[in-house]
Amino acid sequence: MSDSVRYHVTVGDDTFEVEIDAEGVRVDGDRIPVCGPELAGPHLYSFLVGGASYTVLAERSGPGVWDLQLRGRRDRVEVVEERTRALRDMTSSGSTPNKGPAPVRAPIPGLVVRVEVEEGDWVEAGGRLLVVEAMKMENSLTAPVGGRVGTIHVGAGQTVEKDEILMEMLPADPESE
Repeated sequence: MSDSVRYHVTVGDDTFEVEIDAEGVRVDGDRIPVCGPELAGPHLYSFLVGGASYTVLAERSGPGVWDLQLRGRRDRVEVVEERTRALRDMTSSGSTPNKGPAPVRAPIPGLVVRVEVEEGDWVEAGGRLLVVEAMKMENSLTAPVGGRVGTIHVGAGQTVEKDEILMEMLPADPESE
């Protein structure tokens, strides 16, 4: 399935892997017969899933976030492309709050487009730190832990290699907050 696209779709506390290819859709590895979507109106899509007809109202409420309405139920859904999820996982893996700095590493080679923080800034876990462009796509790197931004080793316009330390996060010191 070389021409497939994978997404991780989170609805409430549940996350599903959705793969879309020329043959249709798989959810968590199971092929789901789907016809459509057909545009039935602005933001209104009609699907046939397993012989049943569904009409979904889908409105984008932010990057990667959709509000879906189906049969009177409204859900906020996060849709993350597999590559973006892998980048998030790489930037936060192995980073646990401790007494030393938590490095933020480049998940892939690329170009630093912009640095969104300054040394000493307070950032919540998951807060945006910088943007790296790779393969013509901008990738936002986020804080693996909440705390203060330590040393920033890169600047806008700088080329970085995979696993290069871009900056360090200093763990939160509850006594200083």
